[in-house]
Amino acid sequence: MNGIIRLARAELRKLFTTRALPVSFAIAIVLAIGSVIIDAMVAGKNGSPRLGTDVAVYQMLKFGAITCVVMLILGILAAGSEFRHRTIVPVLLATPHRARVFAVKVAVVAGLGAVFSAVTFGLGLGTVVATLSAHGIHHLPPGVARLYLGTVVSSACFGMIGVALGALTRNTIGAIVAAIAWTLFVEQVILAAIVPGIEKWLPTGAAIGLTNAPGPDPAHSLPAAVAGLVLAGYAIVMLLAASRTTIRRDVG
Repeated sequence: MNGIIRLARAELRKLFTTRALPVSFAIAIVLAIGSVIIDAMVAGKNGSPRLGTDVAVYQMLKFGAITCVVMLILGILAAGSEFRHRTIVPVLLATPHRARVFAVKVAVVAGLGAVFSAVTFGLGLGTVVATLSAHGIHHLPPGVARLYLGTVVSSACFGMIGVALGALTRNTIGAIVAAIAWTLFVEQVILAAIVPGIEKWLPTGAAIGLTNAPGPDPAHSLPAAVAGLVLAGYAIVMLLAASRTTIRRDVG
């Protein structure tokens, strides 16, 4: 147990001593709060839902895309950078149990993703409440708690997927570019056009089912519980594949 705690502390130190983490977190929080302010400014204009309606509030609470992308990138960096810069070698010399080292890294990134997304959503929600209160609106729609939980779960899962991609590719730049292209373009544009309906069963589609309010047509997104299982399944399968390569591949 002490060895696992030491590994976890070492992983956290490595993450917090890089510029990528604080810069990414700061940008994400600014984007989350800024998006709320912008949505409030355009509410009721040019066909946008009126401020205070359920649709408008749910639109203001769409922070999942921000936190998921941030955790995907940080997960890739957390795993891929260690192999790229060979810092994984002294770690394995000090703790010659690759499976344990990999498992702790995954747990730390997933936990960090959950905490980061909870804080980001909380700050954004606070901004929403303050904005609505300034306009004399003092109620929130019933699905806020579900969106909060969905954002936390999806961010933790995307952090784990990032770790798996970093370990599998060991190429941080290539993995980040490919991952973002896949999530933002391939899934939602190409595959959605070629095989309509499949996008909701893919990682980004599952995350949308977790972080967005249910739409008028449920056929376009998965129920939250199903989406959570699908996204967790992708994370587990990719981590299993990555763990086998991490445990067996030469790192010298």
